[in-house]
Amino acid sequence: MFDHRDVPIRQHAVEHLTPMARHDSRTQLVDVTLRILLERGIDAVRVDEVAAEVGVTKGSLYWHFSDRNDLIKEALIEHVRRLNEEFVEGVGSAIATADSTTDYLVRIAPFIVDPFDPQQSETRRRRLSLILEAQASPEFAPLIREAQLRSLNVYADLMRDAQTRGFLRADLDPLAVATALHAINFGSIIIDVVGEGGPSRDAWWGLMFFFIGSLFENPPESGSQ
Repeated sequence: MFDHRDVPIRQHAVEHLTPMARHDSRTQLVDVTLRILLERGIDAVRVDEVAAEVGVTKGSLYWHFSDRNDLIKEALIEHVRRLNEEFVEGVGSAIATADSTTDYLVRIAPFIVDPFDPQQSETRRRRLSLILEAQASPEFAPLIREAQLRSLNVYADLMRDAQTRGFLRADLDPLAVATALHAINFGSIIIDVVGEGGPSRDAWWGLMFFFIGSLFENPPESGSQ
């Protein structure tokens, strides 16, 4: 019998706060810019600081990027790409290899946001702050909108694959499911905001697995093992 408390909720593999270490100067420039964006926001990005930290000249930076805004745009695109990469790979693998609904749920558990994990909450807060700041900018809002739409469409494709494998209910719209899951990802930050006044960890996860289970063609059985 399935019990949501038996499903391991581990550190979310998707939400990298610290950029991944790479060696070529263009990627290093993007990495440093992304770190500054997440830590201090768009206004804090200074070309001199970024170039100095990477150890290149401003001329080298401008060889890769036409101007400061171009550098920031590339960092924002990379941010969204990294956030999606492991989630897409992990959930895609679960869809391809799971042999039952319960097995599928266990396999995707590490990729479900845990609002009770302080590190994840901080990562998500910074990510949301960056997206909202960029959305408020006429220069960057179209980029963020396009990146978020791409994310939703990638998630929707995963949901279509889940329907093909017989996991996700055929009567559900894949884009609507993807949007709902995305909204839970963002919106669950309220648990960190309200603290002890919010739901307990067990109550929250019980509801989440009930909700996710309701999306399945063959919901996992509830109860104790």
